Amino acid sequence: MKTVYRISEFAALCGVTRDTLLYYDKIGVLKPAFVAENGYRFYTLSQFYEMDLLAILKASGTPLAQAGDYLHNPDASAGLQLLQERRKALAQERQRLLEMEQVLSQTIESIREGLNCVCGKLTVQPLDAEYLLVTKTDFTAPPTEQAFCEKIGEHFALCEQSGFGARFQTGEIILQQDALQGRFVESYYFNPIFEPTEQTSVWEKPAGLYAVYYYKGSYDSLKNEAYALFLKEIAEHGYQLSGDLYEDDLIDHFSTPDPAHYILKISARVAPHSPVMISKNMS
Repeated sequence: MKTVYRISEFAALCGVTRDTLLYYDKIGVLKPAFVAENGYRFYTLSQFYEMDLLAILKASGTPLAQAGDYLHNPDASAGLQLLQERRKALAQERQRLLEMEQVLSQTIESIREGLNCVCGKLTVQPLDAEYLLVTKTDFTAPPTEQAFCEKIGEHFALCEQSGFGARFQTGEIILQQDALQGRFVESYYFNPIFEPTEQTSVWEKPAGLYAVYYYKGSYDSLKNEAYALFLKEIAEHGYQLSGDLYEDDLIDHFSTPDPAHYILKISARVAPHSPVMISKNMS
């Protein structure tokens, strides 16, 4: 029975390439059983089982260096701990991938909404509650580009720290009292999240009756024109503002290089105008 193999033969036996074995030798993960005077590398049949163990650890996502350390000192207790650590890491990765899938699905739906919406027309519809991860801006006037980048960068950092690394669809909140006074300056930046948490930075966008308005144009025209049109349309439809304004970017720099083709969605909770009761004194 053959027990010693040249490197190419051993690579074929293990289902890997010759270059893989050379790399493993270089980094010390798996060295040949011996090297002949002519420089030829030879492996033994017993090393096949080491390669099999290495393949299992690699498939589980174990880093090569860590797999090599275990290969040199295999132990049942250490092996159990290693596999438990990998299981935990895989569960975390599975959760990250699930959250990314949810974010991408949400972004796809938003782009579709932007492509299919009718701009310049107000609709009134019931909306479910949403949960948002928010960063307060402290702006009292429209921010400079530098101030905007610094604050949005702070919000992105919050998303990363909170485990919401994907930052598609960052929106803005304008408080009701500011909007009613014609101050269309964002008080918060937000990103949707999929379930409530105990973080203090989570904002609940309440369920209720919402006015929804789609606007096509740049961010500058949004501040100068769109919000005023939105409030005008609400009044003309017989409603009054009863909540904060939410801006969602449906079509932005991700989808088009031309700001004039951005499509923005503005929504706010509304209530029917209360009729003014005029009493008459009876003589």
